[in-house]
Amino acid sequence: MKLPIPLLAVVASLLAIASPASPPSVTDATLLEQGKNIFVTRCAKCHDNDANKKLPDGTTLLGRLAKIKDPEERIGTRLKDPQERHAVMIYIDSLLKSLPSSSQ
Repeated sequence: MKLPIPLLAVVASLLAIASPASPPSVTDATLLEQGKNIFVTRCAKCHDNDANKKLPDGTTLLGRLAKIKDPEERIGTRLKDPQERHAVMIYIDSLLKSLPSSSQ
């Protein structure tokens, strides 16, 4: 059965919408590196490169973030750009995973 041209165009359009070409994805390694660069540039002055510098109250940024439910929201008070915040959170997550269980 031959489809009329307009119906064929509609079907082709629907198929194109249903399976769009996926945009290039940023790998976790790329986000981790971006997050580290942002953290080192904008946060390390007060928190050191690994976020373990003791703050005046004796805690560290890593220690504080390990104890709260949504650390990404918390760092949003300083990093307003959602993409930068997410990249930094990936870097911080890598630091949190390297902490011994007893110090979290």
